[in-house]
Amino acid sequence: MRDGRVIGSVVMVFLVASLSIIAPGCVKEKASSETVGTWYTSYDEALNLSAESGKPVMIYFWADWCPVCTNYSHETLSDPVVVKTLGEDFVLLSIDLDNNEQKGVAGMYGVRYPPATVFVDSNGNVLMGWYGYVPPEMLIPILHNVSAMET
Repeated sequence: MRDGRVIGSVVMVFLVASLSIIAPGCVKEKASSETVGTWYTSYDEALNLSAESGKPVMIYFWADWCPVCTNYSHETLSDPVVVKTLGEDFVLLSIDLDNNEQKGVAGMYGVRYPPATVFVDSNGNVLMGWYGYVPPEMLIPILHNVSAMET
């Protein structure tokens, strides 16, 4: 009987993981004129700005060949409420996993594939993070919680 529960749990985890990959591709892309503020590409610069401003850093790990990254950028990171919150409360760091100069940052945080989102304080300590697509309605409360953390 215990084996059945273990197998059921494994199947459930697989289904949830599959949906996070497949579902965003099924959603129609929506155009948005909103864009998030300045995305930095220098880890050191982002941490320095975080220390100066007292804002946490949102690190977005992505790649051109990643369709989930495209959906996340077009749907979630272009949502007007997300754009406003990110612009006001975070230092934004964009890490292209195909850029050899930026790959070291992925290694520092154990990121192996895109998309990944990691929030860090001004010392680079992880506040929280995840892999995959998160819709705007789920990201907004996360942003409010992270921005309220001490950095």
